[in-house]
Amino acid sequence: MKKLKLRASFVILLVISTLSLPAKSSSGIPNLFDYVRDYGDISFEEEGINELDGAIFSMLSYINFEGTAAELNRDGVSLRELSDRFFSAEFRYSIRNENWDIWQSSIRMLETAAKYKRYAGIKVKGYVSLLDEVAATQFSATIFSLTPSLHFIAFRGTDTSVAGWRDNFLMTCENQTSTQMLALEYMERWAPRLPGTIHTGGHSKGANLAIFAAAKVDPEIQDRIELIWNYEGPGFSRNPEMLERIKAIDKRIRTYIPETSLVGVVMRSFSSYTAVKSENKLFLQHDIFSWYVNGKEFETVEDTSRTSRIFDSAMNETIANLSDAQFRIIINALFDSMEDAGIHNVQDIADNTGRFSASLAESCLFSGKETRKTLLYVSKCLAKNFNQARKEEKKRK
Repeated sequence: MKKLKLRASFVILLVISTLSLPAKSSSGIPNLFDYVRDYGDISFEEEGINELDGAIFSMLSYINFEGTAAELNRDGVSLRELSDRFFSAEFRYSIRNENWDIWQSSIRMLETAAKYKRYAGIKVKGYVSLLDEVAATQFSATIFSLTPSLHFIAFRGTDTSVAGWRDNFLMTCENQTSTQMLALEYMERWAPRLPGTIHTGGHSKGANLAIFAAAKVDPEIQDRIELIWNYEGPGFSRNPEMLERIKAIDKRIRTYIPETSLVGVVMRSFSSYTAVKSENKLFLQHDIFSWYVNGKEFETVEDTSRTSRIFDSAMNETIANLSDAQFRIIINALFDSMEDAGIHNVQDIADNTGRFSASLAESCLFSGKETRKTLLYVSKCLAKNFNQARKEEKKRK
């Protein structure tokens, strides 16, 4: 039993540490930056929004725009002016720096896009960012008005806060989370102020929030949403009510996942998706800036990789056989151990691997009877389902 718990601790630590790695620098493969440079002189009046634009706005939403007037001015501030303010010497030293290591590519995209006609005049408004570690709530959204009658509501994915990652996992065992309700309230508050056509979307958890809000918003607003852009967001397979609501907007959802998707396949509730080629490996493919671009589109592959298919099958089969209570026990055991170790963001994990490992092992060893029972059950299910998934994959050859 002791060895089993320590092994489970090590696996969880390895996964979380991998997710916390910073974005890989480009190796010359065509990516979103090349798209901006090649087509940045074409305005949105000339050519409307496409899948690459949606990805750019989804990633720009990760940036902390506090103090730039994007959150105060209802008319918005142009992207060029926003970039100038963000990179001004005085402001740069006043921002919180947790995003600099992990989201440096998003910040570089802001600087790059602001130089081109297509993006420079975009009005940025409605910025909001909330973090409640006690309630495990992390929410942020930004509006990009591309023209007076074309708008993109971008919801931020999980940032580096432990509260944000706990909230991300809780989405899988709750009918609705406080963060999802904040996304719905945000859309209901801002959509009436945005004349014309609305697009919405996000990356990772941000995509989940966009779909949730679009599926639950009032019909008169829902009818104005042209497309929902889902960049490797976890789904709603454990939520029958949401699956039913999604039917009304299903044809408007565009889902993109990397060829070795290990996030977007979790709780997968969409059969239609586009698999994209990435220069990164495993969890690092979650970084959109590693995805290949071909002209004005992502470069696609026929299907997801063998690794992704095995992970998809094994994880979703395991999750499907867990009760909400069991899954909540696993989540709380993991994140409670982080709090006990004094860890507040994922970068702390990478910097303090030993401390987190010891705290997690201690949490497993001295947990209550129900937690120990659940850990054992989940370990057995994972082993069985991964073995079965590998056998099924061999039959495909």
